[in-house]
Amino acid sequence: MTWLSSLGVAVLTGLLGLLVAGYLAARAVSWYRISSFEGQSGYFVVALALLGLVAGGLVGLLVARFGPGASFPRAAGLGTAVVLAIAAGAGGLARLLADVPPLQDGESLLLAVELRWPAGETPPADDPRVAAVTRLGAATSGGALRATREGPLFLDRAERRDVHWVVPGVTPIFTARGRRVLQILVDTSQLAGFILPLPGRPGTRERDWSEWLPSPKSGDPPLAEGFRVRYRVLKASEPIRVDRVGPFMIETRAGSFYRAGGRPGIASASTFRVLHGDRELPELAEAGAVAVLPGDRAALLVQTGETEGDQLCRLVVEGGSGVEVRTVGTCVAPIEARPLTDDEERWQAGRGEPLRGWVDRERFRTPGPYLLRDAVLDTRDLTFAALSQDETVGWINGLPPATLAPDGASFVRFVHDGGESRPALGVTPLSGGSSYLVPIDRDRMRYDDYQEIGPSWVRHHFEWVGQGAGPMRLVPRERFTPLPYRGRLEIARAGDYASYTLRPAGQALRAAIVDALVSTLGGTRLPDELDGYAQVVSIEGKKVKASIVSSGDFLSVSMDYGSTDLALMRRVAAALDSVVATGRLDPLFRSDRDPDR
Repeated sequence: MTWLSSLGVAVLTGLLGLLVAGYLAARAVSWYRISSFEGQSGYFVVALALLGLVAGGLVGLLVARFGPGASFPRAAGLGTAVVLAIAAGAGGLARLLADVPPLQDGESLLLAVELRWPAGETPPADDPRVAAVTRLGAATSGGALRATREGPLFLDRAERRDVHWVVPGVTPIFTARGRRVLQILVDTSQLAGFILPLPGRPGTRERDWSEWLPSPKSGDPPLAEGFRVRYRVLKASEPIRVDRVGPFMIETRAGSFYRAGGRPGIASASTFRVLHGDRELPELAEAGAVAVLPGDRAALLVQTGETEGDQLCRLVVEGGSGVEVRTVGTCVAPIEARPLTDDEERWQAGRGEPLRGWVDRERFRTPGPYLLRDAVLDTRDLTFAALSQDETVGWINGLPPATLAPDGASFVRFVHDGGESRPALGVTPLSGGSSYLVPIDRDRMRYDDYQEIGPSWVRHHFEWVGQGAGPMRLVPRERFTPLPYRGRLEIARAGDYASYTLRPAGQALRAAIVDALVSTLGGTRLPDELDGYAQVVSIEGKKVKASIVSSGDFLSVSMDYGSTDLALMRRVAAALDSVVATGRLDPLFRSDRDPDR
């Protein structure tokens, strides 16, 4: 066969290899759950497709040059058969080794479990600071856990049955491979573990509750008292829990389970269905979030549906003649709602976010006015008023309101008056009047970071003055004692990075802080790194670096990612806090971009 014919065979088999490898790679993205983050799954498919092109072309060329027979059709057919055989073997092996979830009627499956405590023992109290987790694992023949997935254990649904407490939970069935091992964890400690006789591909039989496990074999004496578990299989479209609020029933259907931003507990991409008794409410058949409102009448705030691209927030109230459903405005899931208050403790508590995917019973627990995206809802009388967003004011989405006026007629938010270098407070009347700005004097008020601006901070630097019959007006105090400058130690959730920051800052403040690291902590000055961007001090044999982040006008004292010693960083922060607290560095808190400020 001529070289030209051989190259033709190579082109044909190469194109076949490209198509087959691309197809298998696309399937492997699903089998191995390759993330699409930053295009990872796309790069994977392209890389394997190109590899298939090269490998297929090489196979065709070798068959054409060295295979039996000399005709083009024979070489092309043999090369095609070899490429398909290799693809079938590689694809079959990849599929065999993948954790592909079993299906029923085309739906993925969940494992509902009930954990029974030993007689006389009580489950821990439901606590949002503690993670209660069900973990389903696939074990090898040697007993080692090869892969696991997590789901929630519902401590808030603990129920006493005779002499035992029982707590439900759920976890995804993520693979048909391996022996099933169920672990129950509370606050990272394993509470109980079980080997489950769950088949790789559960059938209709597994949709009924199993017996309590472990159980004694026939003829054996009863087992000693201990934890027991039973399980059954659910389809993904079935509710994993039902919450009751007065006459309302709220069914939760889980999507994927995940750890949310390092916070305790398991979040879920859930949808909800709200029923009134056993009657479905069509407009609430598929909601993205549900929150319970306080009061004598059962009431819910539900995020559901879309209109012109916006998701609606609906107020659902039990009425004398049925159910009242009113559109409050727009919102997202989970529902963002911040208390309008001048109480520091309540303001601090309201800054947290509910764990996504579950009925929120905490956000509105205290009656009062709450700021939604474009409305204020008062849970005391279940009234709401739309807010007009003044386009001339630089509102920052997601920030909690800073405080509420003493007369309850206006609330305050932190804003930018034309840019980050011009912080201000924006005052919005609840009556629908025009908003106005009150500048923050960064020198006098020693403004550091927007996260510190709450009721106490506003009260220290500003005051409300009467306007006759009109709403009170916010003005700066003529005299106040400046708050001391202070640093902020921030630790990454994984614990692999920590940074102590001071702002505003420039080169003069950095020089003083580096001197303090040497004098107060016995550090040794080392050569600068990154062309002077990082000034380095060795403390206890470990590098601590001080850098000016000019984009934010702040000083960062930190260690390299992955080599952070949290105990050392806490000592560094404490030592620098003591130095800053003396006040002798106050004149140095200046940005190099605005040294006269």
